[in-house]
Amino acid sequence: MPELVTMTKKLVCVILAAGASRRFNGVKQLAQLTESQYLLAQTISQLNLTIQHYVEKVPLNDIEFVASAVVLGANQSQIAKQLVSSPKELLTMVDIIDNPNWAQGLSSSIHRAVDFAMLHQADGLLIALGDQVAITALDFTQLIQQWDRTRQTTCAFYQQDIGVPAIFLADDFDALRELDGDNGAKKVLKQRQNANSLTQVELTHAAIDIDTPADLSWWLANKE
Repeated sequence: MPELVTMTKKLVCVILAAGASRRFNGVKQLAQLTESQYLLAQTISQLNLTIQHYVEKVPLNDIEFVASAVVLGANQSQIAKQLVSSPKELLTMVDIIDNPNWAQGLSSSIHRAVDFAMLHQADGLLIALGDQVAITALDFTQLIQQWDRTRQTTCAFYQQDIGVPAIFLADDFDALRELDGDNGAKKVLKQRQNANSLTQVELTHAAIDIDTPADLSWWLANKE
């Protein structure tokens, strides 16, 4: 009997955090959650925990995490300086992607994420938002598990709708590159949904994002 060959799938993970946070009246990415943790670092650390879990503890893992990164634009120098001064474990396998066109809207950051994934010849691109503060390593793990199982574009489902975080197939890259302005990736997810080629994972934590100081105060007061 011939040996069964498992095809390793290359996955790139990118956190989008290039916006100017005008409604926050400050650098939202660096908003303090605790004395030792800030908003963007929270997302990075949860994603890194997921990657480490797969690399160290999942037997016969057929996913190769080839790279992970954060896209920065507005306030890049200030944010990058904070990242560099953060604990080394926070930056494990995390690159910084410069988005000089951040003022053109969210689509410009998605384009940079796709370029990064294509550079690494990825089979899948996980896109997350830096301000979805409640997302946990378990949430990322559930998303990756379903992508691995179904081999379809896979996204979060919350508040009766689809959205990010999501994992896009390489087949989606051209469509993502066609997004413009402040349009996010939901258009591509809807296309997949209409074609019955989308896997949805219920992630209630994805409903919580931080746009204003009031949002942050509410979350800090009500988080588990």
